[in-house]
Amino acid sequence: MERTGRGLAILAPAMHRPHPTRSRTGHRARLGLLAALLVVPIASSCVTENTTTGEMVPRGNQRYPWEKVQRLAKDLRKGMTTTEVLLHMGSPAEIDTQDEQWVYLPERYGILIPAEALHLQFKERVLVEFGYRPIILGAQL
Repeated sequence: MERTGRGLAILAPAMHRPHPTRSRTGHRARLGLLAALLVVPIASSCVTENTTTGEMVPRGNQRYPWEKVQRLAKDLRKGMTTTEVLLHMGSPAEIDTQDEQWVYLPERYGILIPAEALHLQFKERVLVEFGYRPIILGAQL
């Protein structure tokens, strides 16, 4: 065994091979780090933020943020016309004119953390049904 100027031993090349379990552990750690780096952009891209105010921007054509939509929804009642709902709730995120459905959505897409959407069903421009439906992995159920 030789000594270098710093007092460290120089070992035979065969002794420098990494231990099999250590290299697997290092590989697992690198995979975990890679997975975390991939998840961060996905999680952060789930919300659109106003760069001036820092507030979350409602999705689609929705007029009000989700928290306000939830407060306003407490006053909804069957029999309201589309005009009354529009004046009270503001515009929804999505409108299906063929099925006469309106959907109000939270700012978050419900990909990593489940969320819910407010669905309103109209018949001949009159509100006949409304309620919350889950959003799981970004899909409305």
